Parts: sequence; structure tokens; C-alpha cells
Amino acid sequence: MSPPPVLNLAVGDAVVYGSHGIGCVEARRAGAGDLPDMVVLAFESGLRVTLPVDRAGDSLRSLSGEIELEDVQRTLRTDPARSSEPWSKRFRSMREKVTVGNAIGLAEVVRDGLKRERQLSGGRAVAGASERGLYLQARKLLAAEIAFARGIDAAEADMWIVEQIDEQEGSAGAQTTALLR
Repeated sequence: MSPPPVLNLAVGDAVVYGSHGIGCVEARRAGAGDLPDMVVLAFESGLRVTLPVDRAGDSLRSLSGEIELEDVQRTLRTDPARSSEPWSKRFRSMREKVTVGNAIGLAEVVRDGLKRERQLSGGRAVAGASERGLYLQARKLLAAEIAFARGIDAAEADMWIVEQIDEQEGSAGAQTTALLR
């Protein structure tokens, strides 16, 4: 696997910042004296984050391109490995993947979360609120990134995600859970 591309962080660049999602570089500020150079990110939610440029290189990544989206598609279509891990370990793993915000990790959380919801709904049970919250956050972040990369809206991207999982399950006509709100 090749190393991730170096981010330019020019004003106007779109980047991904872990669990915050897609942000736009709003400004760069030169450090004065002992203060480091800073980058200011603006998110659709109205959140603004200021990071030292050195830290930004570790915390941010470029948006997924078609090659990464093909990997996301493969991940969504892959049957998850059976896990006998206790809920707490599974939850920690999910939380880490959402926090990091890597597209493949988000796809794993979404695939596993949707399948779990479908299994539980058959027995009329529901996933725990915190586990379901992580799944929905991952689904929203992944749909937003796919939408941005492909120039479509988030609802279309969400439907594409579900279609990939349905194709793996062999049930293209399966009912989907409510689209992201």
C-alpha cells in the first residue's frame, strides 16, 4: 500500500477530519514567534476547527477517490466475519473506526450496523442507543464523502451504500432502513 498523499492545505481545499467529516480549508495563519502555523477548517455544520499545520498532517486526509470508493464497495459487499467479541469490545472498535474516519473503516461499521439492525428487527429487538448512534454517524459520514466524491446528493449516496450491502446479501429488493435524516 502506498503512503497517503501529502496534503497541500490550500485555502478552499476539501479534506476529511475524522469523525467531523468533510471540511474546507478556510484560512492559513502564519505563526508568530514560537507559535506554529495554523490551518482553519470550516464544516457544513458551522463548526470551525483551528489546528497547527504539523498536527493537521496527522489528523486530516484527502477525500476518497474512485480507487478508494472501489475498496469501499468491496467492503460493503463483503460478508463480515462472525464475531464472538463482547459488546464492549465491538463498541470500542466501532468508535475507533468512526473517530479515525477512514472510508474503509466507516464502510465496515455501516455494513455491520445495517446487517445487525436487520437481524434484530426480525426479532423486533433494537440495537443499543450508543451502538446505533455510531452506526448512523458512520453512515452519514460515509454517504457525505461518497456524495462529495461523485457529485451526487447524500440521499443518493446512502441508497448506493444500501444497494451494495443488498447485492452482497443477494436481496436487491430488500427494504432499507430510513434514510439519513
